[in-house]
Amino acid sequence: MELETDRLDISGVSFLSAPPPQVAERIRRQPECRLLWAVLEDGIKTYMKYAAAKSRRGKRLFAEAERWIVEDDPTWLCSFVSICHVLGLEPDYLRTGLKRWRTRTSPPELQRAA
Repeated sequence: MELETDRLDISGVSFLSAPPPQVAERIRRQPECRLLWAVLEDGIKTYMKYAAAKSRRGKRLFAEAERWIVEDDPTWLCSFVSICHVLGLEPDYLRTGLKRWRTRTSPPELQRAA
C-alpha cells in the first residue's frame, strides 16, 4: 500500500493543532493517550524548531529529537514508534512527511550537504 505522504501537512499547524479524528477520539477517551500525544507533539515541535539551529544547544536538541524519531525501539513505551502504534499512526508516514518538510525548508547549502 502506497502512503500518501504528499498530503501530510507537517507544517506544524494542522497536524499538531488538530490530531487526526481517530487519534482525537483516543485522546478524548484515554488520558494516557493524551499524555502520549503530548510527548509526540513535543518531539515533533522540537525537531521542527531546531532543524536549522546554529547554536550548540539548538543543534543538540535537534539531534536528540531526530534520533528519537528515527529510532525503531518498540520496547520503550515513550519511543516514537511505540507512541505512534498506541495512537494508531504510521511512524514511517510521519517520518517521510518530516523528511520532506525538512528538505523543503532547509537552506540550499544544507540541502547540498545532505
